[in-house]
Amino acid sequence: MPSLENFNGVLVACDNNVEIYNSFSKDVNINDLPNELLILIFSLVDYESIQVVEQVCSRWRALVPAPTVWSNMRLVLCMKNYLQIRDGILPRVASHLKLVKLQYFKLYLEIRVPLTTLCPNITHLEISISQVNVGIFEDLKCWPKLKFLSFRNSLIMRNSDESDNNYTFNVPFRHLKKLETLILSNFALTSTSLDDMLTCYYLRDINIEKMKNIPSRFLECLISSKLHVLRDLCIYGDTLTDDIVKLLSQCTRLCTLHITTCKSLFDSSLFHLAKLKGLKSLKLRHGYFSTSALMTFFSNNVFQRLTFLSLSRCMHVTMEVAKAIQTNAPKLQELSFYLCPFVIDKAFDRSELQKLFSISLLLD
Repeated sequence: MPSLENFNGVLVACDNNVEIYNSFSKDVNINDLPNELLILIFSLVDYESIQVVEQVCSRWRALVPAPTVWSNMRLVLCMKNYLQIRDGILPRVASHLKLVKLQYFKLYLEIRVPLTTLCPNITHLEISISQVNVGIFEDLKCWPKLKFLSFRNSLIMRNSDESDNNYTFNVPFRHLKKLETLILSNFALTSTSLDDMLTCYYLRDINIEKMKNIPSRFLECLISSKLHVLRDLCIYGDTLTDDIVKLLSQCTRLCTLHITTCKSLFDSSLFHLAKLKGLKSLKLRHGYFSTSALMTFFSNNVFQRLTFLSLSRCMHVTMEVAKAIQTNAPKLQELSFYLCPFVIDKAFDRSELQKLFSISLLLD
């Protein structure tokens, strides 16, 4: 029998290293919590919720400006709230902000000055489905602590006095020494920017799958410099070579590999990729790998961690390949055969695939 002891109305049962607490005290109100716990709770909610929190009582309103609240919050600026954030929030808490996202936003010039002058500690800058001025690249120098930088699906606008249609930009990577994650949209980088990217020692998650015509020489240098740190690589793939893929197969920590087009790769590339034992997410899109090479690739017992696989538009995927995938990727949760010829063939019975995989399938 465990021993029982009473501590201030709390009955404690002790059995070796296990303590069971059964409280008979009165119900605890949230305002009975100390300030430190309330601040921790506030740091877990979004900006809209913080606005409500401020209206609850004077105590909560006094706790909201705490550095912990704002350093943990991802502040999302959009067309509806940017004036309130620019004029009412940034002057009070800007120095604590670390995570900022522009979403569905097209007035970057309206918030450029307060962001660059008042927010020196930003570590996470996400520009999503937004329109920003080309000056954003110069502004990046104001945030040397950046670890995460994303321009996903965003448009970079040149100044009105620049009439050319050149969408090649210079990103000051030499000023972003702490960068770990990089996601770029469908624009090009100058050769200087590409070279400077190689100086980002901590860069390990790279998504440049919308950038075409990246020089093979640069890709070779990039992968060579990341053999032991590269974790995620999403790339368009039009300039990939078999030699670069062979080099890529030496990236021991690679978890995500997405290649949007594999048209320039050969069956031997699959042989190299089979050496990657830790992949969780794999996209080999628009490839001409032979059915026999695909069978060999997916028959190898190397996909124990794989949860996502896309073979969209691959010409020689067959039902036999699908069965090999089902057998050797036991943790698979999502699978795409979008526009694979065997799937869109009128004579093919799709119900056979649906019976084979009890997971999310993308066929159309």
